[in-house]
Amino acid sequence: MKKHIHNPYKVNWKMYGLIGGISILVMVATVVQNNATHDLISDTIKNLAFGCVASILVALLIEIGNIKEKNEKSNSIYDSVYCDLKYQILWYVETWASLCAVAYKDKDYFKERHTWTEWYTITKNNFAECDEPHQKQLIQFFTNQLIIGVEGIEQALRQIDSQHYILNINEIYNAELEKILKDYRFEFDAAKMTLTTDPTKNDFWGAFDAITQDLSRYIYNWVDIRYYNYYKFKPYDFPMDKTELLRAIRESEKAIDNIVQ
Repeated sequence: MKKHIHNPYKVNWKMYGLIGGISILVMVATVVQNNATHDLISDTIKNLAFGCVASILVALLIEIGNIKEKNEKSNSIYDSVYCDLKYQILWYVETWASLCAVAYKDKDYFKERHTWTEWYTITKNNFAECDEPHQKQLIQFFTNQLIIGVEGIEQALRQIDSQHYILNINEIYNAELEKILKDYRFEFDAAKMTLTTDPTKNDFWGAFDAITQDLSRYIYNWVDIRYYNYYKFKPYDFPMDKTELLRAIRESEKAIDNIVQ
């Protein structure tokens, strides 16, 4: 799976190439000069050039080893710090499949697969067909279930905020990722505000129509979890089906390629 930041440390190939190229040119020139004149100065420069090339190769090998070690450390920290937020967002989007299956048991949605936005639409459309008393019960049920996911995401975001120093010194936090996290924070703050103010059905669906539209875009913007928008969930679909997971990842990558083209 792709990551927003992966292997943040890079070998400075341009620097090593430039110094190495100059050293080789000097070495070749002095070899030619030394063969022609056999003077002490050109012989000394030739030996220095040979030594410089050898030193560059040794330094490059050491640099490659150091960069590999630093990247392994950074990638490990990246996974450990951001994994909970990824899981909490996954839990939230899957919740719409579970809510639909539980709320409308007469239609046996447990065997169906849909993307999370499709589950949201199915849930909303079925809600519109229910009578007023049942709608009130459903709003309460949806509110109680969704608030669990929203609070889980808020907690994961706070945990990331507390790790800023570690993220920055390991080069796994940048302005683009900061904006992505800010978008999530704004969206789920809005969701919590809606859920904790005893919403009417119009307030509830009005808010979550906007949240679903925005969240779909924010999920797409974070390459780590872009496939969430393409994965077709079944209710209570944990662990995720491997075949469907691979299909969703391929679909998300095709979407990137289409934009690039």
